[in-house]
Amino acid sequence: MNKLQTTKEPSRTFHNQVLGAKGEGFAEQYLLERGFHLIERNWRCRYGELDLIMREGKTTVAVEVKTRSGTGFGSPLEAITPQKVARLRRLLLEWSRERNVRGGRLRIDGIGITLQSNAPAPQVVHLRSIS
Repeated sequence: MNKLQTTKEPSRTFHNQVLGAKGEGFAEQYLLERGFHLIERNWRCRYGELDLIMREGKTTVAVEVKTRSGTGFGSPLEAITPQKVARLRRLLLEWSRERNVRGGRLRIDGIGITLQSNAPAPQVVHLRSIS
């Protein structure tokens, strides 16, 4: 790896973190406007992280948010693979055990956010029950 590559990597990581946080903020606002209630943001355990944990009625919803700054790499939701869904399911079960959540339903949703500089607002695609 040359010097140029090593100096660019932290910048790209920072850009992705900022982009991801911005997308999560848009997704949270989108869901709140549709009657969801926020329970927790960015919950982590040894198996990974849940971006948003929301409540819709009696259902607890783990929301995986994928954000892109354009469509050059495809839809943001294409990044949610079957392996990722399986990991999200495990994380949601771990969260519910840790928080002693009993009763009610559990669900995993995916939200894809596309932020384009020439668009007046982000494009939001919400898929319910991806697991």
